[in-house]
Amino acid sequence: MYNMKKSLLRLIVLLLFLLQLPLSLSALTIKLASTLPEGTEWDNTLRRMADEWSEITGGRVRMRIYPGGIAGDEGDMVRKMRIGQIDAGVFSAYGLKVMVPETFVFTLPGLLQDEEELDYVLDHYVDRFDEKFREEGFEIMAWSKSGWAYIFGQRPIYSPDDLKKETLAVDNTESEISSAFKSLGFNVVPVSINEIMVALQSGFANVFIAPPVGAGAFQWFALAPYITEYRVAPVIGGLVMTERTWSRIPEEFHDELKTSMRNVAREFYAESVRLNEEAMRVMLENGLKQVPLDEEGINAWESVMMSGHELMVGEGKAIPTEVYNNLLSELEGIRK
Repeated sequence: MYNMKKSLLRLIVLLLFLLQLPLSLSALTIKLASTLPEGTEWDNTLRRMADEWSEITGGRVRMRIYPGGIAGDEGDMVRKMRIGQIDAGVFSAYGLKVMVPETFVFTLPGLLQDEEELDYVLDHYVDRFDEKFREEGFEIMAWSKSGWAYIFGQRPIYSPDDLKKETLAVDNTESEISSAFKSLGFNVVPVSINEIMVALQSGFANVFIAPPVGAGAFQWFALAPYITEYRVAPVIGGLVMTERTWSRIPEEFHDELKTSMRNVAREFYAESVRLNEEAMRVMLENGLKQVPLDEEGINAWESVMMSGHELMVGEGKAIPTEVYNNLLSELEGIRK
């Protein structure tokens, strides 16, 4: 009887000790979702990052990857992060816009003009939105870039006037973008990504805007074999975690873990460059034709695109006037 009481006492003491352990000392499993296809180099990069996070934290933080849209589209992912079903995600500019609408300023057509301006924004400007993400319950871990979107058409499109004679397919979830293009005099039809090929085949649309890797991977270029050499907008995104989950990770690991995610963003970019270049090579070998523009032609596109921003900027709209004017002022400063 004495021995049994003694064993029971030891068990109680052990349980009390375990209950008093800080939460940070127990293993935390982070569920990270992405729409990136499983088995791609992008997906492999995320899995290497998961191993690195475990190593950095001595196994106290583990990551489980849900690739290929298993957790739904980006809107679904944001919703599931808000209710705690997933902890983190890889998002395009459209997903970031769901969390913090004003971040869409970076992808307004024609606002950013080249890689130098994009790098300036990512290096010196995006952190101004950190607090906005936190107010919404998120921690922006790293921003990423993946090239530029271009105009693809069934006929050569040299100018905005040429585009006005065609029918442009626009993401059916982006009503503001559709409205902006319509206000510029373009014929716009809302189409989901999965329906673009059918729209091109049926004649419902004959122009779309996409990065080369998208046009090549989905074979859309076969039905719109002309690419206009004008950078419409950068393809950017970010890796985001819920503030709730981030706060559960001991602060001693925060800097290293963010560095790890920024390294992932750099690897994403390197892979995107490779895939865009490969896509262009394959498409050019299979009938894609480039539509060159001189300086006057590029200026004409920039003038028209910039004039469409007013429909997305202002009171009650996605992008506050102050945010837009502030960024535009800084861009004008580095253009001098």
